[in-house]
Amino acid sequence: MIGIPNELFTKKDWYNAVEYAKTTGNGKSVMVARLENLKSNTTINVLKKTAEKKPAEEQTPDDYETASDPNCVFTQLGFTIAEVDNLIGELK
Repeated sequence: MIGIPNELFTKKDWYNAVEYAKTTGNGKSVMVARLENLKSNTTINVLKKTAEKKPAEEQTPDDYETASDPNCVFTQLGFTIAEVDNLIGELK
């Protein structure tokens, strides 16, 4: 691998990109930012039960609540917070 790919599809891709950044010193801050983003984008807004019968035109932001996103990349790849924090620590 030369450089850090734009798309990281597997957990191994993430580990390889971190290893590349550590070894070469190139893109450390980029990888830290991407790992922080991976860790923080794990929720979605869902409609509250009390607002389910409201017409879409009448719904407001107060009608939504934050919930864990089972389809986020973080979960799909099988990362844990500790793993991501460890990778970030290796880059700093």
